[in-house]
Amino acid sequence: MKLRVMATHNLGLKVLSLIMAVVIWFFVEFGKETEISMEVPVRFENIPPGLVIAGAPPSPINIRLKGQKIVLIKLRAVRPVAHLDLKGAAEGTTGFPNMERMINLPEGVRVTRVTPVALEVRLTKTAMERRGTVTRDAPD
Repeated sequence: MKLRVMATHNLGLKVLSLIMAVVIWFFVEFGKETEISMEVPVRFENIPPGLVIAGAPPSPINIRLKGQKIVLIKLRAVRPVAHLDLKGAAEGTTGFPNMERMINLPEGVRVTRVTPVALEVRLTKTAMERRGTVTRDAPD
């Protein structure tokens, strides 16, 4: 009988204490810094008219991120993308050094490793553009 009285005495305070303990644990656990790896797809933007990407598109890049656990869990669900802007690029090879700068990440998330560190993209004229060039340059 004494055990039942002890368990139910100040029940409201005991429940409140348990809830506070769970909330504190949640903030401590999910506020910790952690590190994860993920693959990030590469997307090309603003490809100049008359040009196409030669060869196979690059495979996704592998990044290692460090930040608060809760932010990284949310980021994994969103799946960041590496945006490569080809505006103003000409026929030939265009290099993109520092791939970590091409990925939009939330504040507080840091890139600790990127593989590959840089990408090169080769642009070539489309078949239609080549045919047009040949007929323009042909003598009458």
